[in-house]
Amino acid sequence: MNDKYDVVVAGAGCAGTVFSTRLAARGFRVLLIERKREEELGPDSLDLVDSEAFEFSGVGLPMPPEACSQIRRMEVVSPDAATRFNLDRFPYRVVDRRLLARRLMEGALEAGVEVKTQCIVGGAEIDNGFVVSVQTDRGNFPCRLAVGASGLERVICRDIPGGMGIPRRLRNSDYISIYRETRDIIPGALANGMEPGLFKYYIGRYGGYSWVYPDEDGTVDIGTGVQDIPGAPDPREIVLGYIRSNPSVGEKVLHRAGGRMPTRRPLNTMVTSGFIVIGDAACQSTPFISRGVGGAMEGAYLAADAAAFALEAGDVSIRGLWSYNYEYIRERGAHMAALDCLRIFLQNIPEKEFSWSMAKGLIGKQEISSALMGRFEMPTAQSRMKSIIKGLRSVPMTVRFENALKQTQKVLELYCQYPREYDPPEYDEWARKADYLFEDVERI
Repeated sequence: MNDKYDVVVAGAGCAGTVFSTRLAARGFRVLLIERKREEELGPDSLDLVDSEAFEFSGVGLPMPPEACSQIRRMEVVSPDAATRFNLDRFPYRVVDRRLLARRLMEGALEAGVEVKTQCIVGGAEIDNGFVVSVQTDRGNFPCRLAVGASGLERVICRDIPGGMGIPRRLRNSDYISIYRETRDIIPGALANGMEPGLFKYYIGRYGGYSWVYPDEDGTVDIGTGVQDIPGAPDPREIVLGYIRSNPSVGEKVLHRAGGRMPTRRPLNTMVTSGFIVIGDAACQSTPFISRGVGGAMEGAYLAADAAAFALEAGDVSIRGLWSYNYEYIRERGAHMAALDCLRIFLQNIPEKEFSWSMAKGLIGKQEISSALMGRFEMPTAQSRMKSIIKGLRSVPMTVRFENALKQTQKVLELYCQYPREYDPPEYDEWARKADYLFEDVERI
């Protein structure tokens, strides 16, 4: 094919469509490639999306029926169910992912994005260190800039030589396996603490989390996320086990979804010459709770601004695209990296110790709120001292937790020093320090 696009985007998820819409609205010729049919876009499930992401990315707030009922309150429960507390803030909206995907696609088409569905991306063509073409089963599409937005598949990333900086593969321990179902509630049978509008979040189970959310419309959303390591239980069996043991839950399945999600810190770099990676492919979901839509929209917004500037300047080298890295780390990524430290620490605590730590206040409302809200806040000296006193009966656990907090603070400070411009020696030194810090976290 002789036509050359300004941008070719692989993947029509939230990140891909937001990015494409923003570039096309600025007059660039954009091709959006998706392997699914248009009517299949978006998982057939409900999801939690942080309200700030809609405002930040310029995507209008969802309205019914895309926006489902508002969560009235959220209760966090320890693995042994003996300790629980309510969150003061819960800035998420329950959204129908398929309807959101439809709205985003309509916006992309209105902006002038060219869309090819049922088209499978196979890889990329590299020329003189630049990505210059996206290869598919329907031909090659030359472009000035390629964008990887294929989520877990990370198709183009897997085809890029390792020396170009973006990792080709992630470790299994960087993923969490998720399964969820939405079912009817049997009329008049609401029991077992299932209160309409109450989102119950069970933390620390199987190295992950579970939730139960009875809606006021007579349905209940049930799900679990399990750390993706050898010997981990099947999340589907956990959900079905809860359903079988709860007489309030009906037989009819309204929504069902599952899969793997990256839960680690952001990539050290999300750009290389001629290529940008966004969304789940760039590990932009919130660590530990794996909420990826908000991060994908915010990342796509920032990436689009950097891409437009680079295209207008005629410089799509790693140096020309670098502002995306810097702005994302400054706006969101530094806190995601800090929260990844807490994720690694919490996932390595046995459930019995996790429950004890919540009961004694070592792991308290502030730490859990930070993980759920996506903003790490270091506990005050006074609150830490109270936690230390409460935890004196288990000095090793107290010391481990204090060390984890100190390491988390170091990570946050380092990521706040992310290089503003691309200077290879400076970046290499920064990346080396970041990798060393996370190696230390895994040893705590």
